[in-house]
Amino acid sequence: MPSRVRMALLAGATVMLLPAFAAAQVYVNPYVRRDGTQVQGHYRSAPDGNPSNNYSYPGNTNPYTGRTAPGTADSYLRNDDNGSTMRLGPARRERR
Repeated sequence: MPSRVRMALLAGATVMLLPAFAAAQVYVNPYVRRDGTQVQGHYRSAPDGNPSNNYSYPGNTNPYTGRTAPGTADSYLRNDDNGSTMRLGPARRERR
């Protein structure tokens, strides 16, 4: 009997946490860059202004690729993928 209770609790927790996981990610449709490069559709972490919960933040693991992001938090916060400098404001991330 205890194993049935344990299974029911596990199933309940899974059902409750699944929507939270799904909300933390968004699907990016395939597109073509200006230089003609085709980019395949993919999932990414949902934009929320918090850089530390992105898949590319140093130490975080992308669940789709299994890769752990290299680097340091300082270098990540100093430069984003577009080469612009970021700084964290009191309530949101600002670009300079």
